[in-house]
Amino acid sequence: MRKQTLKTVNQTFSLPTDLSAELHAYVKHREMSRFVADAVRDKLKSKKEELSKAYRMANKDAGQKEAAEWEGTLADGADNW
Repeated sequence: MRKQTLKTVNQTFSLPTDLSAELHAYVKHREMSRFVADAVRDKLKSKKEELSKAYRMANKDAGQKEAAEWEGTLADGADNW
C-alpha cells in the first residue's frame, strides 16, 4: 500500500538564531518540515483548548449574559440623535 501524501505549502518565516541553531543541532535536515509541522500542530491544539476554556468561562459569567441581553437595546433610538 502506498503512503498517503498530504498536500503541502511552503512557508517563509524567521526564527531567532539560537532557536535555529538548536533545531539544526537536534533535528535531521530531512525531518525538519515534519518536526516543525508537529510542533505548530501541538501549539495550535493548545491554543484552541485555551480559547475554548475561556469561552466556556465567559458563558458561565452572569454579567456577560446580562450584557448580551442589553446589547440589542444600546442602539435603540440612536438614529434620533
